[in-house]
Amino acid sequence: MVHILWFWSPLAASWVLMMLAGPLVNAVVARMPDARLNLAALGIALSLTTLVQSPVIGLLTVSLTLARDQSSLHRLTRFSLAMLLLVTVIMVVIMLPPVYDLLVLRWMGAPVEVATRARPALLATLLLPAAIGYRRFCQGLMIQGGLTRQVTALALIRLAVITVMIMAAWSWGGVDGATAGALVLGAGSVLDALLAHVMSRPAVRQVERAAMVEESPPPDLSSVIRFYWPLMITSMVWLWSPTLINVGLTRCPYPIESLAVWPVVNNQVFLASSFGFSFLEAVIALLKEPGYGRALGRFSLMLAALSAGMVALIAYTPLVTWWLQEIAGLDSELTQFAIPALRLSVLVPALTVALSWWRGLIVRSQATGALGEATLISLVVLAVLVWLITVAGNLAGASMAALAITVARLVETVWLGYRARSLQQVTLRAGYVDS
Repeated sequence: MVHILWFWSPLAASWVLMMLAGPLVNAVVARMPDARLNLAALGIALSLTTLVQSPVIGLLTVSLTLARDQSSLHRLTRFSLAMLLLVTVIMVVIMLPPVYDLLVLRWMGAPVEVATRARPALLATLLLPAAIGYRRFCQGLMIQGGLTRQVTALALIRLAVITVMIMAAWSWGGVDGATAGALVLGAGSVLDALLAHVMSRPAVRQVERAAMVEESPPPDLSSVIRFYWPLMITSMVWLWSPTLINVGLTRCPYPIESLAVWPVVNNQVFLASSFGFSFLEAVIALLKEPGYGRALGRFSLMLAALSAGMVALIAYTPLVTWWLQEIAGLDSELTQFAIPALRLSVLVPALTVALSWWRGLIVRSQATGALGEATLISLVVLAVLVWLITVAGNLAGASMAALAITVARLVETVWLGYRARSLQQVTLRAGYVDS
């Protein structure tokens, strides 16, 4: 248990530091002129960027799991660069006026004043998806090489740079809040990718040296694709959810207030969920060693209780008003929209831990098709709930989003747990059950 904590804690710290960037930027934008419109526009721009980056999120798992020697590393690098080029081209296409208007005005139904401000914010994030994808590829190599503290240092540098830039933008005041926030996050991600490239060099050399002693055949392109496509679908569905949520937000009562509040609430919940996201990386890495399954299972229970308790401590105590107004920067009216949404989201961090546990078991078995099944089921549940609540029209948008995400995440967790347990070879290899 101590070794798990020692290995996982730097990864958790790096996720917390990365997650702090969103709330920090939102808090500053909330204090700039036209806060409601700019928060809503920034949410629209980032939801589109998140949608585009979804195919490359799984590159961390690819490099962590499949990079075994020099030959496999070179093949995976070429595959990853092709994916990064693809998402950059998609970003360019989305920015074309006819495509942008179709997505934002017609499909998402965003108010014209919000869509107008979101366009330059989206342009500011042009390289963000590719930068995030490359950084995650490098991080997978770093984690495999045991360089988890370097991963934390990387996140700390990124947060420091973003803090300086967003405070400078606030002081300067020469650009609207949505564009400033998007530009800061985009530039921070590019710097993050460059630093990850430099800091991963020792891990790269370690993998390349393994070619001298390992004779295992490298994965060919077809095997990489078979392994990766369920991961890609999982990431795409998971990261497409914010866009689906935004469609619902624009069609629920109080659309502008909901679009302004939801990014703030979502960032707070994501911050607590960072423990769960980082746990997936630890599970994949530590299950290489025999006998870790049971200890990781016990650790996941403690982690789930801790992460959900963090949200509950704020959401269900008098701290909630202070937190949302003084820390997040919402005014008193927007706070009333945020409180019920935050309370409905209290289980999401615990469910994230559970999902990471089951996903880690399945990835280690390389039976990744089960991940795609569970995520598609989750998306269907989310879409149905968003539609039903929107049609009913008696729930504010932020509360609708929180309720729909919680239920969809619960269904996904139950299904993935069932599929993981049905794959007996997974649990036997992990040491989760006795052979």
